[in-house]
Amino acid sequence: MEQILRTQTQAYYAPRNAGHFGLALGSYAHFTSPIRRYADLVVHRSLVRAYALGEGGLTDEEAAAMEVTGELISNLERRAMVAERETMDRYVAAYLSDRVGTIVQCRITGVQPFGFFATVEELGGDGLVPAATLGDEYFRYDEAGQRLVGEDSGEVYEIGQRLALRLAEADPASGSLRFELPDRPAGRARPARPQRRDRAGHMVGRRGRPANIRHRGRK
Repeated sequence: MEQILRTQTQAYYAPRNAGHFGLALGSYAHFTSPIRRYADLVVHRSLVRAYALGEGGLTDEEAAAMEVTGELISNLERRAMVAERETMDRYVAAYLSDRVGTIVQCRITGVQPFGFFATVEELGGDGLVPAATLGDEYFRYDEAGQRLVGEDSGEVYEIGQRLALRLAEADPASGSLRFELPDRPAGRARPARPQRRDRAGHMVGRRGRPANIRHRGRK
């Protein structure tokens, strides 16, 4: 379900009726009662104005500015979500900081050419497993399948896969985590693969693997 949600367009507020894909509704307005957010208040005041229910409806100026208001509260909601996610990341990293070196059960939530991201089961907190620490063989990034595939062994790491990982680093200040495979010596990375060149002499297959990349695609 998490991966399906990531492929969908993020919700946004706008005066135009766009329906609701998930609910299969042609007409939809986001509204909660009691009022908990500014969008709820805007819908409430719009109804008061539209049906002449008394005082408190939108003014002409406010009604004309609905597009701008929708963009503003959509952006503010995204900022709040980022702040919430980063706060949770820091709490999780602080909680795990005295458990560095232990084995934790994880699930792969994202795959990139430089490695894969995993989240700790039943706790949260995303961490990177650098591709350079996966073994002596080279792991090819399969973008269509969202997976890393070992060129020699055919070993696969893909989204949704559950596996045990060793917690190698937990930084409460940044909220970042780093994991390693439990069957490899701590801190050991394989040598970089020599760069190949095409017939024109240009380098091909170049992939960077920054060690401090944080996962921001969650939720």
